[in-house]
Amino acid sequence: MNEIIIILSFILAFFMSIYGTPLAQKVAYRYNILDFPDDALKKQKKPIPYMGGVIVYFAFISPAALLFDFNSELLGISFASSIILIIGLFDDLKALTPKIKFLFQIIATYILLKSGIYINLLFIPPWLNIVLSFIWILSIINAFNIIDIMDGLASSVGVLACLTIFVISLYNNNFLISILSLSLAASLLGFLKFNWEPAKIYLGDAGSMFIGLVIGALTIMGDYCKYNDIAFVSGILILSIPIFDMIYVMILRLLHKKSPFFGTADHFSLRLKQKFNLSFSKTVSIIIIIQLVLSAIVILNFYTNQIITIITTIIVLAFFLLLGIELAKEKMK
Repeated sequence: MNEIIIILSFILAFFMSIYGTPLAQKVAYRYNILDFPDDALKKQKKPIPYMGGVIVYFAFISPAALLFDFNSELLGISFASSIILIIGLFDDLKALTPKIKFLFQIIATYILLKSGIYINLLFIPPWLNIVLSFIWILSIINAFNIIDIMDGLASSVGVLACLTIFVISLYNNNFLISILSLSLAASLLGFLKFNWEPAKIYLGDAGSMFIGLVIGALTIMGDYCKYNDIAFVSGILILSIPIFDMIYVMILRLLHKKSPFFGTADHFSLRLKQKFNLSFSKTVSIIIIIQLVLSAIVILNFYTNQIITIITTIIVLAFFLLLGIELAKEKMK
């Protein structure tokens, strides 16, 4: 029975996204909810509608609401993601200050913690688990917001991260995580048809922050330590790309004596594109390959021992360190 519900969830989310995205485009054009080109970071040739995140949200939440019995965790994700979506929409309309946006991110994160979604590492005190969970969810919300700088990038990374979480949840027999992760993956897959270069619609802050919140929650809900006590690092490895980009741009901006919250072209994806003179789609394709390798490492760690986890984690850290150093040589505007 669970297998049928999971399949139905994927189908429902995918087709809601495929058929709902064109409607979101029309609404965005009608009410002028558009991302206009500028001379800085926004290089598209014409205004592109936001509102993609709204459709991804509805395509994600509908299967769980229709096919799953509500519990505290599902209610927490539903309420928190709704708050993030609404605040993101206001931000897309330029109606919020960064401080207000951050305040509501904190409120949404608190709701998740209140619903029982938090890290549960037995070797640290319970209060520290709560603090780490708070920092983690806030960080991933903003990491996905930051990485959404290129057509199809945040959506592609989100799809693969969700599918990885889905595979792990299947082996742990965690039905809630399975249905939520697969529903979000299906929603983003349908949306990618319109978000791939040249994008016809963007996620907007509403979509990127919503994706970050849900995936951030799903990673700490999962159990990676069934066969390996230190495989909890897999939650970090799944999201290494957005985490790396967030830390990377903040370091480079500080080195350039800029505010870490001030928009610049220091994103590693933009530097990668410039270094090898790639198109946007080829750049995203390379990052997809990196994400596939990270996903394979996460699944490998789930089944193997601690030595393998230590080795793979060191390799991942070394890779991103060397990548960051090499790309930092590029002179960006």
